[in-house]
Order: sequence, then C-alpha cells, then structure tokens
Amino acid sequence: MFEEEEEECIDCESIPRLYETENIPIEDKVVHRRYEIKEIGFFWLIVEFDRKENLAFGYANLDDDSFAEWGYISIAELLVNGAALDPDWKPCKFSDARKKIAKERKVGRDEHSI
Repeated sequence: MFEEEEEECIDCESIPRLYETENIPIEDKVVHRRYEIKEIGFFWLIVEFDRKENLAFGYANLDDDSFAEWGYISIAELLVNGAALDPDWKPCKFSDARKKIAKERKVGRDEHSI
C-alpha cells in the first residue's frame, strides 16, 4: 500500500510538513487532500503530511460532526481500510471545506429522499 500512496503523492511537496501550520487558526488551515469512504460518510481532511512516515495531520469525521476530531492519520491505514483519495479535491481553507462538504451531504441526502 505504501507504493500506491507514493504514486498518488506526486504533489505532496506542496503539503506542509507536520507542525508547520500549528500557529495557523483551525478555520484558516488549508486542506490539501480529502480521503473518503463515500458509502458510509467517512472523510479525512489532510492539512500536514510527513512523506517519509506516510503520516498526516488532519480532521477525521466518521459521519458524525459531534464526534469529529483533529489528529494524526496513517495514510496507509486509510487505504487498507477502503478510503480513497478524492481526485477532484481542490485545496481550500478548512472553513470553506466544511461548507463544501455540508453542501455535498445535503445534495446527497436530497437525492436519496426522491
């Protein structure tokens, strides 16, 4: 799995290293990547990355906003457990990422209720 992530991680140099954004307010941190398991509503937003360790810092939401949290994320574990990198994700501030995801979730719920 590490090899697959290396291939996907061509532009990882643009993601800040671990601890480089610790002085930036949460809402202003730039989310560079999103991994997700769409079928169950799980997603991980990546703001910092250690390429050598394949370890990220970011926001994990397991389909429950009240229990979502910031922490360290093993990219290899995400991939092994079925998460996929969102190829259409564009870097944006965390505050904007939350709005974008909320909008996507609303659209998804509306489609399922039809």
